[in-house]
Amino acid sequence: MTQPPLGTTTRKIQGSWRRPEILLPPNTFVFGFFVGMMLALVPLYMYANGYDVSAIGVVVAAQAVFQMGLRLVAGVVADRYGEQRVITAGFVAMLISALLFMVSSDLWLMFLAQLFTGASRAAHMPASKSYASRIHEGNAAGNIGRTLGATTMGNIAGPVVAGLLSVAIGFSGAFAVAAAVAAVGLTISFLLPALPRKQAQTMVEAFARIPGMVRARASALPGLIAFFVASSMSVMTSVFVVLLRESDSGEATVGLILGAVAVGASAASFGFATVHEKIGTRGVFALLFGAVGTGMVVIALADNVILLLIFGGMVGAGVGLGAVLYGLLAAINSKPQERGVAMSVAGLYWAGGMLVGPLTYGALAEAIGTAYAVITAGVFPIALVLLTPVVFATLSPKPVPETSAA
Repeated sequence: MTQPPLGTTTRKIQGSWRRPEILLPPNTFVFGFFVGMMLALVPLYMYANGYDVSAIGVVVAAQAVFQMGLRLVAGVVADRYGEQRVITAGFVAMLISALLFMVSSDLWLMFLAQLFTGASRAAHMPASKSYASRIHEGNAAGNIGRTLGATTMGNIAGPVVAGLLSVAIGFSGAFAVAAAVAAVGLTISFLLPALPRKQAQTMVEAFARIPGMVRARASALPGLIAFFVASSMSVMTSVFVVLLRESDSGEATVGLILGAVAVGASAASFGFATVHEKIGTRGVFALLFGAVGTGMVVIALADNVILLLIFGGMVGAGVGLGAVLYGLLAAINSKPQERGVAMSVAGLYWAGGMLVGPLTYGALAEAIGTAYAVITAGVFPIALVLLTPVVFATLSPKPVPETSAA
């Protein structure tokens, strides 16, 4: 069957109400809202059922198991068949996860539910970033920043709503609301239009590129950023939550503080393009890890809610900058037809951080205490700030010129 000219397809999309720039932000907002709810609900639910910090760390880390492998598959499928199909599959996995949590408090079922949460994130994150970067080639920083900004706007509301719902209607009711949220996102994902491609790789070609991408120097810097940012964020949603509960903070307070983290991440994501233009990649790198490390050390020592909100927001701002920066580096060092795989390869490091963070620091918290574990987690980002010149001299990739999609 003869395909319509690429320019004709692009004009049809631009002239329709189903424009990607209109539908992608609410879609990613719903995704972020769901993730925000689960980030707060899962550790609170386990704590309420008597599980210790190491068990909570294991379940929180379980989502990273599927992410490690499925991100690559998601990237390959996105490059071959289109990102919108992968985004839809992610919402199906979200729905299954919420339903499993709603009906059981058994450890093995919660572990299984987290695997589906991981599958949803493995599908949605690389596909949505690839989709955003290709809406208008050449403006990847702005498009990815706005996409992640919408995601983190959902993260802002999600934890707060989750904390309130867990008190008002119980955890089963809260997970039922999360399932409804996933259903809304699934509906929106069906409406996302496919973006035109000049060339689509076959599945075999896409998989064949993965080993080279993993070994390439261009993957090292975004991978390092993704790993340490994800590790820090996973500590905030596991060990730090337990630290708050040990200090007698209620579920609503925990949700409010996690919401402050998301506020910082959202603001930083929306403002990323401006910040990046003013201080460059190296400056953003130092700024984000300085914010993450300093914020984590302070919140581990603080016992005042106002300080926790302020410095939690600082950690979130660093996380937001890091999430956009690693995606931007992956985008500018890849061709449009291999963008999904490039995002997935970089995302492997993110999944690695999500796996290592709660497991390592959960065990450390059992050994030396939760506050000291959070402080230790903050020391590594601070060290990266001091090593910024060495990191960039060693790992800086050479960008691949982007081609016009029009």
